[in-house]
Amino acid sequence: MLDARRALAVIAAIFAVAAVAGAGTVTVQGPGGLSLNITCDLPPGEAPTPELAGPLTIAPVSDYVRDRPMILYVDGTARGLVSNVRGRFELDAAEMSEGQHTVRVDAVHGEQLIASTGSVPVTVLGAAQAAERQAAAGPPTLGGPRPVFQKLYRPRLYREIVYFNNREADLEKHAFIRNGRVYITLTDLMRHIGGTIIWGPDDDEIEVHRNDIVVRVFPHSRTVYVNDVEQKLDRTTVRRQNRTYVPVRPFAALFGIVTEWDFQDDRAYVTYQE
Repeated sequence: MLDARRALAVIAAIFAVAAVAGAGTVTVQGPGGLSLNITCDLPPGEAPTPELAGPLTIAPVSDYVRDRPMILYVDGTARGLVSNVRGRFELDAAEMSEGQHTVRVDAVHGEQLIASTGSVPVTVLGAAQAAERQAAAGPPTLGGPRPVFQKLYRPRLYREIVYFNNREADLEKHAFIRNGRVYITLTDLMRHIGGTIIWGPDDDEIEVHRNDIVVRVFPHSRTVYVNDVEQKLDRTTVRRQNRTYVPVRPFAALFGIVTEWDFQDDRAYVTYQE
C-alpha cells in the first residue's frame, strides 16, 4: 500500500530539478485536459508511455490549479490529498508493482471538479530494467549533474469521458474539461440526445430544437435564449476550429437532462429519455 504522505508526484510546470545522474522530466498531456510533469531517476525513453523508477515528483503544469486542493489517484484509488504545496505529490515507484498503472490528479473545490488530468497510463520498471536504462544513460557529466531532459507524451485515449445512457459516446471531437465542466461539440451533444441544429446565416447564429424547446446559442458567451427567454449558463460556450463546444451539464439541463460526474471512473454520465 502506498503511504498518503509519499503519494505520487502528479502535476508540474516544468520544474528545474536537482537531478541525480540520468534523472529527467517528462510532460504528459492528460486526456482530461490538465497536463502534468513527472520527474524520476530515469531519462525519458522512447516507450509510448512514461517509464518510471525510483522517487517520483509530479506537479501541475497549470498555475490556475496549483493553489487548489488536489487528489491523487493511482489505478483509480485515492492515494493522497494536497492543498498547500502547489499540487506536488511524491512517491517511491519501488512501492508499486512492475508493469502498467494509471495516475490521475483532480483539482477540486468542495465536491466540484475544477480540472482533471484524466487517467494517464504509466509503466513502472523493475530494478533490473531501471539499472539498464541508467547504464545506457552513462555517468554524470563533469562539472555538475546531467541536464534535465524533457519529452512530451500525448495521451492514448482508450475511451471517451462522456457516456450517454450508460453507453460510451461516439464523438467527432474528443471531450475536454475546462473550468470544472466537460465540453463536447454542440453537434455531438444533439446527435446523442436527439434534436435539430439550425446554423446561420452567420457563424454566431445557432438555434437548437428538441421536443418543444428552442435554444439560441452564441459562441464564446454564457447567454442563451430558451423559448425566447434569456438565461445564463454557468460556463461560456467555446468556438474552436469552426466548431462550437458547450458545457455538457448546464446545456443539457436546459432540456431537463441530468448529468452526473463519476469521480471514480473519470466519466460524465448523461441520462435522458430516448
